[in-house]
Amino acid sequence: MEWINEFILINTGSANEPNETSCVIARNEAWVNISYTLGQNDCLFQFPAHQTHIELQIAASYFEKYNEDINLFVEKQSICCNTQSKLFDLVHCNLTGFARKLFLESTVLYLVYQVFKNNLVFGLNCDTCSFLNRPLEVEKIQLAKQYIVTHLDANITIPNIATQVGTNSCYLKKAFKEVVGQTIFEFVQENRMVRAKHLIEQTNKSMGEIAFEVGYSSLSSFSQAYKNYFGISPLKQAKA
Repeated sequence: MEWINEFILINTGSANEPNETSCVIARNEAWVNISYTLGQNDCLFQFPAHQTHIELQIAASYFEKYNEDINLFVEKQSICCNTQSKLFDLVHCNLTGFARKLFLESTVLYLVYQVFKNNLVFGLNCDTCSFLNRPLEVEKIQLAKQYIVTHLDANITIPNIATQVGTNSCYLKKAFKEVVGQTIFEFVQENRMVRAKHLIEQTNKSMGEIAFEVGYSSLSSFSQAYKNYFGISPLKQAKA
């Protein structure tokens, strides 16, 4: 349990055999609570066993300075790779003093923004998108996301994903874009690159091993994809 300031509290602990990576948002007049569960099946990062549950508690009065209501009412959301990355940084922060408080508060605000952004995506689509009004179809997309995240080292194809979740390729592509807000290719690429960056920064694995682990059989194609995505080569990233 750690207070960043009088408005924000971070608490970490162990989740009970988490299998699904997700977050739940609850709100009352005094507090906004965002609880993250980091599942074993679909989390890109290796979190310590005692930090598979992270809870942020933010005073509702903290948001008064924005002079508008912050809509954070979705009961449950999946956690994208960028959110997972920020949570990893949050629990592994080694800064001290004012720098630590500044980093933690800015990270918490980023996480709040991600929840808010997800609310906007669902809010914009909920009245017009037939997929979002069908729980079974949304569940298939969640299964597709989980399959992708757990098979980043494989040759991921749309027909193969469609087979895994029990639908056809055309239907999957359309539903995935409307539910997730990204094409399947964009989602795969984002998760591969974020995972690769984490492995470069947090492990001693060779570039060849990392390239293979995120689905590239060629080191040159991995290096080019990484540079196109981040604007820096993986070798320069390793030396940064």
